[in-house]
Amino acid sequence: MSDSALTAVVDDTIWTLDRPVWFSGVRMRARTTVVRLDDGSLLLHTPAPPTDALAEQLRALGSVRWLVVPNCWHHLGTPAAAARFPEARVVGPASALDRNKALRIDVDIHDARFGEQVPELEALPLRGVPFWDETVLYHRPTQTLLGADIVLCACARDHWTLRYAARLTGFYERVRVPPDARKKIPDKAAAARSIRAMLERPARRLIVGHAEVIEEGWRDGLARAWRLEGVEV
Repeated sequence: MSDSALTAVVDDTIWTLDRPVWFSGVRMRARTTVVRLDDGSLLLHTPAPPTDALAEQLRALGSVRWLVVPNCWHHLGTPAAAARFPEARVVGPASALDRNKALRIDVDIHDARFGEQVPELEALPLRGVPFWDETVLYHRPTQTLLGADIVLCACARDHWTLRYAARLTGFYERVRVPPDARKKIPDKAAAARSIRAMLERPARRLIVGHAEVIEEGWRDGLARAWRLEGVEV
């Protein structure tokens, strides 16, 4: 994770930090989102190995209570974050354990008890796409949807390798389902129900792992991306 300062998305409540990662020959921006919960503690969505500088910034905001692994792919930095913040509980899908032997899961993200412990969050699982096993979180106080891979979008700020790949596969300045998942939606009816549940939330923004924060027109972008894959929402 870079030493750059956190970027505020919602004052005093939500911040983001992007870091470069190489995936399939391209350099992407991977995002960690920090949410201050009602009790003043912090939730890190898609945590990455924290530098000393970042750990200091986080401790100035509050104690890190939750580390969220949102799907079975966004897990790589969590063991290091858990070591840095041993008081934090790790929540994620059991499927991520098969991909990372260093990972521990304290609370399954599909367990209703997670919502009971963090009542300002609503878990919205993306059914029908086991390739990801993703759960989107809806943060009620700020009306924010927190996702990982459900859509992506490259732009001029991205590395040239990603811009090139994005132009070839249709996600340069267009919100799309990631190319590696487009043929891996075995239950499109279940996926449609899940996406509709997200669209129905009175959200003001959608934050995902590999795009700018999507505010204006996020519903149209999300719905259009999935319709292009034959998911009728």
